[in-house]
Amino acid sequence: MSSDEQPKEVFTTSNVLLDVLVQANITHAFVNLGSDHPALLEAFASRRKYNLPTLKIITCPNEMVALSCAQGYAQVCNKPAAVIVHVDCGTQALAGAVHNVSTCRVPCLIYAGASPFSQNGELAGSRNEFIHWLQNAVDQPAILRQYMNHVGEIRSAKNAQEIVLRALQFASSEPKGPVYVWAQREATEEHLDPKEVRNVRAQEVWSPLEPIPLSKSVVKRIVDALLTAKRPLIVTSYLGRNLQAVEQLVKFVELLALPVFQSCPTYVNLPYESYCHAGLSLGGKNSLVEEADVVLVIDSDIPWVPLFTNPSPSAQIFHLDCDPLKSKMAFHAYPAQLRAKTDSAIAVEQLFDYASSIMLPQEEIEARRRNLISTHKSLMDDLRSLEAPAANEPDHLSAPLIVSTFRRLTRAQQLKTRTANESISNYPHVWNHLLPRAGEVMTSGASSLGWALGAAIGFQMAGEAHPELQADLQAVFVGDGSFVFGVPSASYWISRRYDCPFLTVVFNNGGWKSPKLSMLGVHPDGLGSRSSSADLNVSFGPSDELNPDYGGIAAAAGGAWSKKVKKVDELEEAMKEAIRVVLEEKRSAVLDCWLPRF
Repeated sequence: MSSDEQPKEVFTTSNVLLDVLVQANITHAFVNLGSDHPALLEAFASRRKYNLPTLKIITCPNEMVALSCAQGYAQVCNKPAAVIVHVDCGTQALAGAVHNVSTCRVPCLIYAGASPFSQNGELAGSRNEFIHWLQNAVDQPAILRQYMNHVGEIRSAKNAQEIVLRALQFASSEPKGPVYVWAQREATEEHLDPKEVRNVRAQEVWSPLEPIPLSKSVVKRIVDALLTAKRPLIVTSYLGRNLQAVEQLVKFVELLALPVFQSCPTYVNLPYESYCHAGLSLGGKNSLVEEADVVLVIDSDIPWVPLFTNPSPSAQIFHLDCDPLKSKMAFHAYPAQLRAKTDSAIAVEQLFDYASSIMLPQEEIEARRRNLISTHKSLMDDLRSLEAPAANEPDHLSAPLIVSTFRRLTRAQQLKTRTANESISNYPHVWNHLLPRAGEVMTSGASSLGWALGAAIGFQMAGEAHPELQADLQAVFVGDGSFVFGVPSASYWISRRYDCPFLTVVFNNGGWKSPKLSMLGVHPDGLGSRSSSADLNVSFGPSDELNPDYGGIAAAAGGAWSKKVKKVDELEEAMKEAIRVVLEEKRSAVLDCWLPRF
């Protein structure tokens, strides 16, 4: 094109797509673009030319990282982000993050183009590259359909808005989750007059379902059972995804002095410093459940593991959940005399209001309160004792020592922190020794590793979009195996490119410990119990020289500061410097902390 020629403008379905996402208050799109997106790139340029409101576009060199960023974003603000990927290849490259967003019930809109279906130039966008034949999947949405709340196809610009807004209804209605919208290239390239685009009143007409309260009879039944119980217990896992639910739970359990056990937690469901916090587990035997005569389960997929724990046959069990039947699980069987699909914040507020309106057995409640305070103090004392170096190995690092050092230093500076916990075999140590408050710690809520690095970026971007939710410091506690799964080459590049620095603490035990623990759980006396981790193919060994340089990877990809920490006396100064680098230099930092080899 000569300098005096003007570029040719078109208005297409892709312009409509971007506009409806903005109308729907989607603020961020994590994208990896390809040959199915020519009209979308033109639409980006058009919105810039006319200075139209637009999304913040975050280029992501890896699709799984993109979806992990979107998950972290939604976990903080409870609002969906968009993820834009490329045909069947990009859809598959979303990888295990699809499992994570689905299982964690996180709202997210995934949009993918698809190869053109015409090849002779009869339609705009017809095939013009050899790859259009190779990436022409028979049923592209089938790749992830079973994980989605909804799948929608855009076939024309004429109703593209409705297709997107309907998908977002499904994403934002309980149980929340991801949705997939796709379009073949000819549909994305359809030309139309901008004046033909109707105003669909996105926020008024296409609202999600209203949250569901409990009936009055169910409220009375549950509260009456808790008041007459000798050993009541509340079990929860992901109630804390809604900060209002945590506020209501604190009020309710402190009114009636009820212990709360956090089983396989995804969020902070009750502040760990509360005397009603009765502990946590990720499996194993749970005596509190077995001794309870009334158990109220709220928002939990795994309230206990039946192989090791069974409630009393005479116990009354109530289950309140946004998804009590676990509709996406092939099998789920827990006993309960009553199940209700409800919003936990509303339900617990209803329980509190009813309990506040009746005569309470104050003597029994106060006796239970005294016992809870004493038990909680013993629990905290036991945990604090783990934070000191071992007497027989005073130089050796431990997960409790590392985590408690972070807690002590950040609280001394009065920093508001938000932590992605993907430490796997050290999960409980991070929960227990951070002593987190509501909103301060999250996991992926699922089991596909590689979430944490992207999630930390999403955490920060959610805080930027919603300043009342911003944390001073985003942190990641991650196993060395999980670090590699997190595609650090992409994650740290995004961190530097978009000014989202975070602190990473790597629990480096030389490989993947959890598979070996799984083997020992099934075959405690088998041949593998006497084999080295290297022989079992779950280590980075046989020698430590083969261990990846995690800090070096982050430095090469995103200019991160890093340090290996192998001894106790190196930890505090290294942690201080890492925190300073993130806060003052605004770049990511990696502490590679060496634990005893497993």
